[in-house]
Amino acid sequence: MIQSLYRLAWSAAGPILKAWLKRQPDHAEIAARFDPPIPSFEGHPLWVHACSVGEVNTARPVLHAIKHHLPDNPILLTTSTKTGHALAQATCSGFPITWFPFDHPAAVRRFFDAVRPSALVLIETELWPNVVREAGIRKVPVIIVNGRISDKHFPRYQRFHFFFKKVFQGITAAGVQSRRYAERLAILGVDPSRITITGNTKFDAVTAVVDSEKQNQIRAECGFAADAPVLLFGSTRPGDEALAAECWKSLREKFPTLRLVVAPRHLDRIEEALAPFAEPVRRRSEILAGRIPAGERVFFLDTLGELNSFYALATVAVVGGSFYPGVNGHNPLEPAALGVPAVFGPYMSNFAEPSQVLLDAHGAVQVAAPEDLLAVLQDLLDDSQKRSVIGENGRAAVVENQGAIVRTVELIASLLNKAQS
Repeated sequence: MIQSLYRLAWSAAGPILKAWLKRQPDHAEIAARFDPPIPSFEGHPLWVHACSVGEVNTARPVLHAIKHHLPDNPILLTTSTKTGHALAQATCSGFPITWFPFDHPAAVRRFFDAVRPSALVLIETELWPNVVREAGIRKVPVIIVNGRISDKHFPRYQRFHFFFKKVFQGITAAGVQSRRYAERLAILGVDPSRITITGNTKFDAVTAVVDSEKQNQIRAECGFAADAPVLLFGSTRPGDEALAAECWKSLREKFPTLRLVVAPRHLDRIEEALAPFAEPVRRRSEILAGRIPAGERVFFLDTLGELNSFYALATVAVVGGSFYPGVNGHNPLEPAALGVPAVFGPYMSNFAEPSQVLLDAHGAVQVAAPEDLLAVLQDLLDDSQKRSVIGENGRAAVVENQGAIVRTVELIASLLNKAQS
């Protein structure tokens, strides 16, 4: 009954939402999710869905591993957000890409009719009732990979268990990051026999080396001296830029050759992110357009796909989204895998296991409150030996926890073999 009401609500609201989106310049392209264009491919593709930027970054090495181990199996990648779509197009060349259909019953049916997938792979946990239901009707396996149920979403799923129970029961197989997430999925309705602890693919997905020539090129373009220390605030969210600016007021005098790089998570809030800085700021997009740096010490990374390259330049990296409630952190493994000391705040529940692995290995630093950050940064910038130890510990912890992608591909392959036999 509840599921029927949900489908009825989507049927009624869908045309209104579609018309509204088409009238909004910032959202018009998302209207394509009501009838996504279908790229050309042969046969029945493995449909891999990565909602936004974080999931696309997680999906990318998984896609290449699938392509390597299952070369005859076509793959289709879908995304839900503008930023995720743009990143997929920029970094997932060689894979057909389109929009994930809205959970409107007719849109979902049209998409399944056109694509005829061999299986649906959901990165982390992106569950939509009509999509899972339609997959079940058509006997298309639904596989969760790198699965997790966050502290934020678990109570919500429990509260609305009457609605989501059938959705979770529709999962064919789930490869999850940890025992805790396995237990949560079982509580929510996934058959325990269908759950496998494969580990966290984020340990495999991170870049461990950035070409030294690339690093030298970026330094030259940005006007960074070869020995100039770089403090990078990565994936910043509201409040993080103000914190960076406050720390910078003290650090810029104490470390006269230091450069600050700020990389907002969402580029549509770039003006808001720039506001706390009173001094001249140079944007990476300006440099790529041919503007020559004029001695600025603060840089904003306002391009897609370059964060890892800039992490490789960093002397110390601060992970955004972790200092204030609401976001619950971004990926600390990205700087750690490069041997760069990672610093983050108290709110890291979205990356609870990776951050704890780093902390247990003494390969990262966590501060209890935003006001504690300045002292930690001063200490690390002052002490090259401490930076070296933390960086090497972090890199070693990442290497020791790798292997999840292989286990994930094995899980997908076994499901495909069962579906085809």
